[in-house]
Amino acid sequence: MNLFFAWVLSAILGLSLLGAPRLSVSEEVYDFGEVKEGILVVHRFILSNVGDSVLTFTRQPATSCGCTSAPLSKTSLAPGESVALEVRFETTGYGGNRVTRYVYVYSDDPETPQLTLVMQGYVAPCAAYEDSAYMLRYRYRLILDVREREAFARSHLLGAVNVPAAEIAEAFSWLPQATMYIYDEAGETGLSVAEVLRRQGFWAVRVLSGGLAGWVKELGNYLLIGEAVTSEPLYSPAAVPASRLAEDYMIILDFREKEAYDQEHLVGAIHVGPTGLDALLDYLLLAASQAPELQPYIFCVDEGEGVAQEAAQFLQALGLTRAYALVGGLSQWRIRYGSDFMLKREP
Repeated sequence: MNLFFAWVLSAILGLSLLGAPRLSVSEEVYDFGEVKEGILVVHRFILSNVGDSVLTFTRQPATSCGCTSAPLSKTSLAPGESVALEVRFETTGYGGNRVTRYVYVYSDDPETPQLTLVMQGYVAPCAAYEDSAYMLRYRYRLILDVREREAFARSHLLGAVNVPAAEIAEAFSWLPQATMYIYDEAGETGLSVAEVLRRQGFWAVRVLSGGLAGWVKELGNYLLIGEAVTSEPLYSPAAVPASRLAEDYMIILDFREKEAYDQEHLVGAIHVGPTGLDALLDYLLLAASQAPELQPYIFCVDEGEGVAQEAAQFLQALGLTRAYALVGGLSQWRIRYGSDFMLKREP
């Protein structure tokens, strides 16, 4: 009798699975082999419903530490239907380690309500003169000169972007949502421009106390291009001293050809070209003489990896301890952030 009931129960369970959804995946384990630290690993798992009824994802996929997945574009799959699950692993900080990361997919598949996917591989350390797009974004600082164009042409800080105060509204569309340091001539208009930007949602806006005159008063001609400013600085407790900007200073050197730079470049990047570094050496050598904490962060960028790597090694050999080449070049920036912080030529 017990055997009979066991047979009946087994038959009922078997019938209940007929017409049920069943989740299948292109591969449960993706091994990316070996990549350099700073490369973003991107893989698409293909999820398919190989069952006989509609499969529903009961929640969005979850991940273990160190990777992210884009939300699924569908909440259900008809029989025979598929959807891609894109998973990204940020390798920054994992150099020298073999890593294993998990992605959990939840559905109403009665046999596998939680499917575990694996992304694994070895992350080789990047060189001491290299850093990732992730760290470039983290350290990104824009220096915004709000003086008139004639004053900017006479003198300005290396790498500063000029947007006259009266034209600031025209820049709302392309200014990056990043930390900005604003300076004027001597502390007259910077605070009012900063307030305008904050009202537009630019949350991390700082003003250089005393403007460019305050910088010269405290740090002399350090990183100053052109004439010395002789105005008397007007200091404000709501602004930050020149030493604070010096600690945060970031310079992006773009080593691509001029045509590529003009087509699209990071806001604030200085076009150097493949052979133009010599024109900046006087300023950079002065920076190398500063204490390490007052040296600027310098990111050398190329489309891939080439001239920028050589330049970063050269700059570090000069004593610029914060000079780096962008791992994977600007293509790695685009993979992560698209056109964020990019200034594009109008069509």
